[in-house]
Amino acid sequence: MMKLLLIACLASLGMATVSKNELTCSICVDVITDLDTFITSETTEAEIVEFVEQLCSAVGSILPDLEAACKMLVETQLPTIIDGLVNDNLNPQEVCNAITACP
Repeated sequence: MMKLLLIACLASLGMATVSKNELTCSICVDVITDLDTFITSETTEAEIVEFVEQLCSAVGSILPDLEAACKMLVETQLPTIIDGLVNDNLNPQEVCNAITACP
């Protein structure tokens, strides 16, 4: 579950135009792999979105500037990421490339 927090942070970093690197890409692939496992275990999209929104609030209590970026990710990207994993059979590397977490 904590890895979902990392995806929110990664997306926030991507939105902040931080240069991409192999570490960011590797973390993203790991997080998306875990997300893929999580979403295939009888969890609804609404439950996933709600959980990630709670993580955004938790991130905001530590790093206030990241909360808005995290929530924007949830609103704009998370359903697409979930759809890509479930319906389009995208692999984690493809997802991370699409959200520009990988160079």
